[in-house]
Amino acid sequence: MRYATLSILRIEIIGNIDYSLEYMIDLRLIRHFESVYRLGSFSKAADEIGLSQSAVTKSIQTLEAAWGVTLFHRTTRSVAPTDAGKRLYPMGLDLLAHAETVKAETRGGERELNVVSGPAILETLIHPAILGFRQRFPRTRITAETMPPAHAVEELVQRRIHILIYHTTTIRGLPHANRLRTKELFNEPYMVVCRPDHDVLKTDRSEAAILEFEWAIAGYDPVFEANLPAETRELLQASQFPKYRLLSQTACIEMAKATDIITTAPKSAIAPLLESGEIAAFPHPAKIAFTVSAAALVDTWREPTVQAFVDNL
Repeated sequence: MRYATLSILRIEIIGNIDYSLEYMIDLRLIRHFESVYRLGSFSKAADEIGLSQSAVTKSIQTLEAAWGVTLFHRTTRSVAPTDAGKRLYPMGLDLLAHAETVKAETRGGERELNVVSGPAILETLIHPAILGFRQRFPRTRITAETMPPAHAVEELVQRRIHILIYHTTTIRGLPHANRLRTKELFNEPYMVVCRPDHDVLKTDRSEAAILEFEWAIAGYDPVFEANLPAETRELLQASQFPKYRLLSQTACIEMAKATDIITTAPKSAIAPLLESGEIAAFPHPAKIAFTVSAAALVDTWREPTVQAFVDNL
C-alpha cells in the first residue's frame, strides 16, 4: 500500500480540541472521502472511482477508525457529512491538490495552469498573456477555456482549475467569496456595435431605442445580469434580451457587420474595424463598462505561476 508522507496532520474534531494525528495517510482514502462528499453517495462515488461500493465504504470506515471520528451520517436513503466531515473537506482538497503538484514537478519539473474565463476575455486577453507568461515559465502547460461562472467557481473550489477571469460584476456575485482573492485587471467602456448604415444610428440611441433591434451577445451570464442597475435589468428582461447568445465575440461582431443585428464590445476590441470604416459604434447608453477581474483561491494566489499569469494579463 502506498502512503503519502504526512507525518502530522492537525484537524479540529470536536469543539476546540486539537488532535495531532501521527499517521502515514493513504491519499486514496482522502480521494474516496472527497468523492463521497462531493457526490453525496457511496454508489455514485464508487462508479466515479471505478471500485465496488463496499470497497469505498471500507475506505471511509478505515479513515474514520484511524482518526476516531464519524465523517458521514448514513441512512438507507441519504449520506450527509458530519461537522468533522465538513471540516475535513477543504483541507482534503488542499492535500490532494498539493500531491498532484508534487507529482508533476517530480516527474518533469512541469506545472499545469488551468484558466477559465468568459468568451470575450478568452478571445482578447488570454493569448497575449500566454505569450508573456511563457518567457518566464516555458515548461508550464496552460489550458484556457470558457464555462458558466457558477460552474467555474465550483471547479475552482475543487482545485481542478487555478484562475477565473470574468467581468468584475460577475466575480463579485460568485459564491465562496471568503475563499477568493481577486484583482481588477481592465476597465473601459462598452460600445454599441453595428454596420455603418444601421437604422439605430438614426435614433436617440437611448436604452429603449437600441433594444428595439435584435442583439447578439458573447456570454452574458445570469450573475452579470443580476448585478446590473435595476432599471437596465428590467428593460433587458422586458425585451427578452439578447436574441442570440454566442460563445464568440468575434462571431457577434461579424454578424453585426453583415446584418441588422447589434452587438457590444469594449472599444479596444473594435478599434481597427472602426478605423477602417467596417463598423460603426457609439458608447453604450447605460454606461456599462468592460471591467475584468481575476480570482483564485487565497492560498493558490501565492503560487508563482498564478501570480505571473495575472501580472501578464
